[in-house]
Amino acid sequence: MRSKSKNAPSPLSNAIKAKNHRSKKKKGSVKKLNINYKKLLKYSVIAVTVIVVITTSGFGINYAVEQSKIAYLKPYQNKYPDVEFPTGIMEKYCDTYGENPNSVGYIYIDETGLSSPVLDEENDTYPYAEANNAGSEQFNFVVYLNDSSLEAYYSSAEAYNSDATTGFMTYSDLYNDYRFKIIGAFYTNTVAADDDGYIFPYNVTEKMTADSYSSFFDRLETRFIYSTGIALTKQDTLLTISCPTDYRENFRFVVVGVLRNDSTDKATAEEKSQIRYPQIIYDENGELNPYCFASNWYPEIIVTVGDSETTETQSIIDYE
Repeated sequence: MRSKSKNAPSPLSNAIKAKNHRSKKKKGSVKKLNINYKKLLKYSVIAVTVIVVITTSGFGINYAVEQSKIAYLKPYQNKYPDVEFPTGIMEKYCDTYGENPNSVGYIYIDETGLSSPVLDEENDTYPYAEANNAGSEQFNFVVYLNDSSLEAYYSSAEAYNSDATTGFMTYSDLYNDYRFKIIGAFYTNTVAADDDGYIFPYNVTEKMTADSYSSFFDRLETRFIYSTGIALTKQDTLLTISCPTDYRENFRFVVVGVLRNDSTDKATAEEKSQIRYPQIIYDENGELNPYCFASNWYPEIIVTVGDSETTETQSIIDYE
């Protein structure tokens, strides 16, 4: 049997050595971790710096892009220093707006050669627009003309179908140009006494309730002198042109167009057997008014106040 060496380590000493060895390894690991943390901190600072630079550059790029979008306005701002041009106005209307900041639109009618700014208030020189109630979304752009030249082209089905009539009008809100297809025309009174105390609100501009849209479109159709077979929906946008007329004192001749992306061809007009006129026309002709029992309808409009919507029923006071 081999005898135990005097210098041989005991099991306990081996265990201590093993523990010390593990401790040394652990301390070494901690030291290494501290070095990685410092590197990580360094890299984090670099990363943050890069992010700041990129973000700042992004703001700079966005600013440059926004400035490029309005760069075309600079010559007009210099030309008309007292005028504040609305952002997004088309360049071709900048001179128009600079010369008359009351411009809210521009209208083109090929038949009459009309190419004119539309102002926000009544005047004897330019067409002007019907005001829209504050807080209301507009669906009907109403423009008043100062002459009756349009009447000859749209006062009958025969006139509408003639080669001299395009069947379209172009209107701009100064930000975009829109082409409207003409769907009908009619005569209406402006004095309530000519229709038993009623004035048809053809010049309502505000977004309405669903029932009011339906009632308005039905009443428009009964007044049209001819039919083009185009049905309106509450998603449609209208252009209504109101003109003076010699048809009768205190009457207006009204032409209605609809904005439709899917229609490019001129409509075909057909004569109607029954047309709704103001009561005075039937009285003068000694005829019975087939609509004499119809209600004196006025629209219920939707008014947006902040984040909420309310409805308001209009009356003759809004149209006298």
